[in-house]
Amino acid sequence: MVERNRHLSASNWLKYGDTCSRTFFDFHRAGNKKTFLRELETDGGTVIGQNDPTQYIIEYYTRLYSSNAHSPGTKEAQKHCWTSVPAKVSGDINETLNRKFTLSEIHTAINALPKGKAHGNDGLPMEFSHECAKDIAPIFLQAFTAMFCTGRASASINKGLITLIPKAGDRAKLSN
Repeated sequence: MVERNRHLSASNWLKYGDTCSRTFFDFHRAGNKKTFLRELETDGGTVIGQNDPTQYIIEYYTRLYSSNAHSPGTKEAQKHCWTSVPAKVSGDINETLNRKFTLSEIHTAINALPKGKAHGNDGLPMEFSHECAKDIAPIFLQAFTAMFCTGRASASINKGLITLIPKAGDRAKLSN
């Protein structure tokens, strides 16, 4: 079965233009059934419907990832951070920070990627990077070197994707 799927995937890869296009990913996701969250238990009660839970989740993660200087402990954390970071790096650290990237470092970073996690913005799971490390590591090396030399990075490099994946337990609770 796995070999058959691999063959179908390879033939469809060529059929859809040999690129990671939307059409390619839509084809491979066609069998996935989407389930929608209909209710969500919160501290303030149960949120029901489709729009209300979505809005609650958006607000929850916006609060979670936004910088709020009025949160308890924030000022102490900022003070600790700024006092523990040296104002000037040593010559050894500067040399380390400015040396060229190596293919070995790229492979180490790829191998450190966790398996079984949600895919990124590109739609590719981490297992793809593990399986294709030999082929993609030189491309990553070239891209990272270019970013380092020019001091510019693509706008999408700092973007993230939050995917809610239900765990064991009550699916109506955001913590699950």
